[in-house]
Amino acid sequence: MKSSLTLFLGLALCPMLHAQDGHTKREYTNFQDTTFRLDEVSVTATRQRPMSITKLGVPNAYLPVSGSVIPTSMLTDRGIVNLQDAVKFLPGTRMRTTYGAYQQFQVRGFDHTPVMIDGVRDERTSINNSAPMGDLASVERIELLKGPASVLYGHSTVGGILNIIRKSPTARTTLNTRLTYGSWNDRRAMIDIGGRLIGPFNYRAVLNWQDVEGYRYANDRRFSGYAAIGARWENQELDIRGGFNRDSYGTDIGLPKLMANDIFNADGTPYLSKGESLPGLNPRWRYNNESDFMLHHGSNVSVKYNYRFSPAFKLENRLAYTYDNIDYFSTEELSYPTSDEPIYKHYYMAGGKKKFIDLDTVQLTYPLRFAYTVHTVNEQLEASGSVSLGRGMKYNYLAGYNYVYFFRDTYRGYGGGYKLSDLIEGPGLNSKVAVRNPHSMGYMEPHFSGGTSTRNYTHSVYLQNLLELSEKFKVMVSGRFDQFIFKTATAKINRLKTREYSELPDYDQTSTSAFTYRIGAVYLPTPGLSLYGSFANFFQPYRNIVNTATTVYIGADGNRFYPTSGEEAFKAQKGYQGEIGARYNLTSRLQATASLFYIRRENENKTLNSRYVDPTDGKTKSVVAQVAGSDSKGLEVEVAYTPTEGLSLLAGYGYTDARIRKFSFSPERLIEDGFMDKGTKMQDGMRQAGIPMNTFYLAAGYTFTRGPLQGLGLNATANYMDNVYRDLNKTLIYGAYWDTDLGIAYRLKNGIRLQVNINNVLDDRTFTQSLGTQITPRTPRSYLFTIGYSL
Repeated sequence: MKSSLTLFLGLALCPMLHAQDGHTKREYTNFQDTTFRLDEVSVTATRQRPMSITKLGVPNAYLPVSGSVIPTSMLTDRGIVNLQDAVKFLPGTRMRTTYGAYQQFQVRGFDHTPVMIDGVRDERTSINNSAPMGDLASVERIELLKGPASVLYGHSTVGGILNIIRKSPTARTTLNTRLTYGSWNDRRAMIDIGGRLIGPFNYRAVLNWQDVEGYRYANDRRFSGYAAIGARWENQELDIRGGFNRDSYGTDIGLPKLMANDIFNADGTPYLSKGESLPGLNPRWRYNNESDFMLHHGSNVSVKYNYRFSPAFKLENRLAYTYDNIDYFSTEELSYPTSDEPIYKHYYMAGGKKKFIDLDTVQLTYPLRFAYTVHTVNEQLEASGSVSLGRGMKYNYLAGYNYVYFFRDTYRGYGGGYKLSDLIEGPGLNSKVAVRNPHSMGYMEPHFSGGTSTRNYTHSVYLQNLLELSEKFKVMVSGRFDQFIFKTATAKINRLKTREYSELPDYDQTSTSAFTYRIGAVYLPTPGLSLYGSFANFFQPYRNIVNTATTVYIGADGNRFYPTSGEEAFKAQKGYQGEIGARYNLTSRLQATASLFYIRRENENKTLNSRYVDPTDGKTKSVVAQVAGSDSKGLEVEVAYTPTEGLSLLAGYGYTDARIRKFSFSPERLIEDGFMDKGTKMQDGMRQAGIPMNTFYLAAGYTFTRGPLQGLGLNATANYMDNVYRDLNKTLIYGAYWDTDLGIAYRLKNGIRLQVNINNVLDDRTFTQSLGTQITPRTPRSYLFTIGYSL
């Protein structure tokens, strides 16, 4: 092929393999500072591109941390446009989707892994790590820094932090286009252009459109745009980026519930066992109401400027603004009608009596209405440099200040003293549909009833230090101080269709301060081998204000207590990680990384009961307790092997054992006191919900570089995901599964590229998502056909 094909684009999951960043001026000659580029027929070495997420700009072999990278070619070759599909190349991770579009990313046994865009935190994901994410059309690569990262990026970075890096302006004239059509009317179009703009200014621009009916008729639609302008002078650089998205999703209520009890026929013979699904359900049947919708509109802009005074001192300032708008309404529960009278063909036992159940009909109940508007301002000022100390020693540093302002107004269509029938108009409310071949029974028109206004402010100062004692020994000592201020007020809305607060009281406020650190060392005994160890801590503030009118609080001793109203009820969660690891580079043929880790988190709180009737005032309240902490230990291995020209093999394995730690009180006593339901199972050493114990991937690619098949490329990917508990009670278990994908592409000499992808080749029909116990079937075998052109 005329253009070079970077082997790193196939092998980038090994943290050592990064192409050189043109922004980095430092010159390193250490034997670790190499990656390899596969051109048409030869292998050549280039300087290494450090992971930008680690900030110091030194070779990754010098740092006592572990990470992974997914380049855009891995995604393009496999027709991947969504983040939940991309993370399968990150062992030890899982991403789940709820509400049809909200994505929650879990790493190393914890579900707090904030997402960044171009090094700027998406503060939505630091609240509960759940937010709709945009498409990947403008993405250059994805970086994952594993383990606690509070010392680098502040609060709530427990499992790690994910950085989505968009395409940079380029001086080379660039034109990439793609048209795609796939199964279930999946239609896509993308154009990516770039080049010289004027003088020293270069640009990059991307437009992407997708309209897909989907296997379950969700009818998702996406439209996004991105533009970047950059210029570089001798000692300074300017980078301006902006983007937008206009996305709509069809929410998915799933299939009717699994049986909550053993079901019997009218004559007393067994029909279905507890946990089974009603037989004969078509996995494509859709039970959502015609009025259900999910809209996500957002925009962002960032400006980065840096000035390099000398290798010892560089100043960089980054200012970013993000706007996000969510609008959601969807029925969320399918319930089977029941009766005490024998009017239905089946029954179950409840309290020693027969309860008759209609398995031919489901009722659409509990429609959920919410919306929110978010504004975020993020300001970063950093000084960095490298100082030679003589005798082979060098000091690298990064000092900075970060300010974040997060403004969120939330609107909800429930509560506020209203009945649901007061807030939702139309015949669709509580409508009943046939279980088999369902059809909507009419529209619903929702109103808002209340809301919450929140403001987060974060001030941070930090210093990262890396001392190169010699070519073989490196030491890191880093620290950060954060002050997190949280303000909230509950607003009233007088049954409005529009977003407007009629009354907003004074804000309640809490403040949390924390110092975090990372210490570590690296030893490079021989060319190609790097050994490291590190210890780091983290913190995660709570964003809730005491409200004894709605909540019962249980302390770490298992006793109820009464915190002061308007203040925080519990101390911030905190914890630490210990990690050791190794990286190995054997020329261009073999690269491998391995790490062992242990993470502990303390001061966790959990909601034990949402329907507790408080005997002191007779009100129904939630019970929240400061329960035992949790821990996670595991192993992660990634290998890249190039046995021959044109052939690349990638493999990754993650083992994660995440469990609840020993309680400081007896859960049985809480059940006896009525704070927990009798069916709740919470024991020492229980495996955490939502966390797979084993994950594995294997990816292979081969490109013909000469002969009559030159330009033909083949790829195959196999992923394994272990079983996952939906909750601690194990009311639902998502079974283990394999995902196998195949792809073939042919690049013509005129720049045209033809590509076919077959996903889920083995046609695995298991499920990996649910809404309660309403399961959502996986998409079966599917096809994508793409024609593209590259200049």
